[in-house]
Formats: sequence, C-alpha cells, structure tokens
Amino acid sequence: MMDHEELRRHIDAVAPGNVATARRLAALFIEACWPGGPVDRTNRAAREWLRQWDPDAGAAALPRCSCATGRCVLCN
Repeated sequence: MMDHEELRRHIDAVAPGNVATARRLAALFIEACWPGGPVDRTNRAAREWLRQWDPDAGAAALPRCSCATGRCVLCN
C-alpha cells in the first residue's frame, strides 16, 4: 500500500517544482483509484477481498515444449 509521502515523492519526480502539474497528477490518481470518492476507500467487503486475494492462486503451469526445432505454436 502506498502512503501519502510515497505518492508525493512519485509526483515530485514527474513534475519537480511545478505545482499545477503536481496537483493535476494527484487529481488524476485520485480519480483513477477512487472514482466513487472517499466511499471507495472504506468498502469493508473490498478490503476483506484484498486481504484474502492471492495473485498466484490463479496461475496455471504451462506445458514445456518438446519439439525439435523450438518453433512450435507453444514456443511462439
């Protein structure tokens, strides 16, 4: 999770010294991350889902290629 200070450092890296651009970037981040406003940030069901989510759980093991040339449909 990114805190306010880390977000501020990212924005400053993109728009150093340009307050107008920094404010626009912050507004774009907020709009993209929380389109519903502050209510989006406090959804209990969403927080619980994120706590339990495992990005690797849905990963499938891909079969290895056994062709002689290494240019089959699987390799490419």
